[in-house]
Amino acid sequence: MRTEPIVIDRVDGPVTVEVNTFGNPRVLVGGIPGTGRRDVFDLPAVGGGTVRAKLKTKLLDAYPVIEIDGVNHRTGPETPVVLRILIMIPFLLAIKGGLIGGAFGVVGFVGNHSIARNDRSTGAKAARMILATLGVGLAYLGVAGIVVAALDQPA
Repeated sequence: MRTEPIVIDRVDGPVTVEVNTFGNPRVLVGGIPGTGRRDVFDLPAVGGGTVRAKLKTKLLDAYPVIEIDGVNHRTGPETPVVLRILIMIPFLLAIKGGLIGGAFGVVGFVGNHSIARNDRSTGAKAARMILATLGVGLAYLGVAGIVVAALDQPA
């Protein structure tokens, strides 16, 4: 997913961030990647040289924040509280579900986080997250039932 371009003082061009589900975000200026790694990038500055930018990501926020000279610049809208709650609900599978529940919880979290980044309305995102969470929960119950049945077989 690529964020909408934003204009930041001292940076020579519109800034976008490419975020994928599994990390390694990239900061682009005018479509050209900035140099750096993980969360610190050197971006081309107006008039030459570079500007140091730090990319900050939060677990429950769909969009990262770029910090330049101590000033935070949002790369997308703030994630509403209801969506933050829905992003985390799949982790409840890990509480009673052990390793298998935890694995399904991570899959549900990643899916919901991805849904939070799309450009639909908050209501549509919430509905999709609820359906995705139900789907992951049902898949977990199916796999857990198979595992329990297999373990209960006489030797």
